[in-house]
Amino acid sequence: MNKNPIYCAVDTSDLENAKSIIEKVAPYIGGIKLGLEFFTSCGLSGIEQIKKYDIPLFIDLKLYDIPATVEKSLKNIMNFEPLYTTLHISGGAEMLENCVRIKNELNSKTNLIGVTMLTSFDNQGLHKIGIDRAIKEEVKILSELAFECGMDGIVCSPKEIENIKSSFQGNLKIITPGIRGQSDKSNDQKRTLSAKDAIEKGADVIVVGRPITHSEDPSTAAQNLYNELM
Repeated sequence: MNKNPIYCAVDTSDLENAKSIIEKVAPYIGGIKLGLEFFTSCGLSGIEQIKKYDIPLFIDLKLYDIPATVEKSLKNIMNFEPLYTTLHISGGAEMLENCVRIKNELNSKTNLIGVTMLTSFDNQGLHKIGIDRAIKEEVKILSELAFECGMDGIVCSPKEIENIKSSFQGNLKIITPGIRGQSDKSNDQKRTLSAKDAIEKGADVIVVGRPITHSEDPSTAAQNLYNELM
């Protein structure tokens, strides 16, 4: 492990709380992930405040709209120079290819990461939205589209890491949410794994939220998780 793969998901509507968490966990993480809850409360100015910590940033808004809207939104995101940002692969080839083109035109170093299936889904949940394939198969199909469109990587649960890693021979970065420590509850995540297991299976980045941010001592929780990987 050449660098710390732990990205802390700072899912809070309170900017001061976000700052407090970051200051506590910074020595033990590799980056900060900011998602919808943070963005819809703290907005662009909030992202600017977090950017000042000079910690690699993952802006996770899971863009999904018509191609023109996503292109413009992506340009706005790239102004913050995040290391990672997310697009829903199910937005389709035109949307993804246009975003790759925008990245190249801007000479951006931001990694475009395609979301496959949210880790809150299981096969039963997938069938309820009209998809009859198993999650493993659906993730593979979406990952193939991301690869064909020139995306840098994908988001998948720990359960799909090995299949994706072997299928694409390391040519797609794998970001894995739903990570739990050895003694943590799964909460609403249905396809989870420990941090150590996810890294051993081939994840490049692991995203950890509540096991750190909702703990009594976020600093100790982040340190313990980091120590699991050593």
